[in-house]
Amino acid sequence: MTNVETYEISEDRIDLGSGVSLPRAWHVRVSGEQGVPGTITARVEWDAVLGRPAVALAALERIETGVDITSQILREVRTHWITARSAFDVVTVDIEDGRTVGAQEFLALMQDRDRRASVDDVVVDAVAIYRVATALSFPPLKLVSDTLRISQSTATRVMSRARETGIAPEIRLQEPRRAPAIDPFGWDPNVARSGAQQGPSLGL
Repeated sequence: MTNVETYEISEDRIDLGSGVSLPRAWHVRVSGEQGVPGTITARVEWDAVLGRPAVALAALERIETGVDITSQILREVRTHWITARSAFDVVTVDIEDGRTVGAQEFLALMQDRDRRASVDDVVVDAVAIYRVATALSFPPLKLVSDTLRISQSTATRVMSRARETGIAPEIRLQEPRRAPAIDPFGWDPNVARSGAQQGPSLGL
């Protein structure tokens, strides 16, 4: 079983807006990865040029003698997965009731919200979800689409509206990368959640 431990988390935090923030840097230790006979350590840093967190340094230490760290083994190290998975431990969101919650709880709250009064409410929530995705190094449009239960083309229109109206001028409408093999909601998609509704009809 893969074990992920975050440590040496920077107290200096990057504010992405919508109450979303993440540390400027943190370290990750990963053990038990299938196909990787050793312990992976990585330093993840916020990269302003990329507009997301990225691995700045990664190392692999073998766990026993008789093992040679080869290029084939190094190719099994999932740096994007490590970045995204560890980010769930450090990304936080300040929400309306005054609480600060983790990214996974925030996404579950957004997905379980019964109704939104207007298209503007949808746009505001979508922007917050987009910024969480950026902090997690997750494809933002996919996360907006999955969380609000709307098509990706509708998610694109929502984010275009957010950018055009100046709510979120930093929005990029091209997905930068594939989603890592992580369930961002922390639940089984085959099991219905109480309060979960179908996505809104936006009229966009």
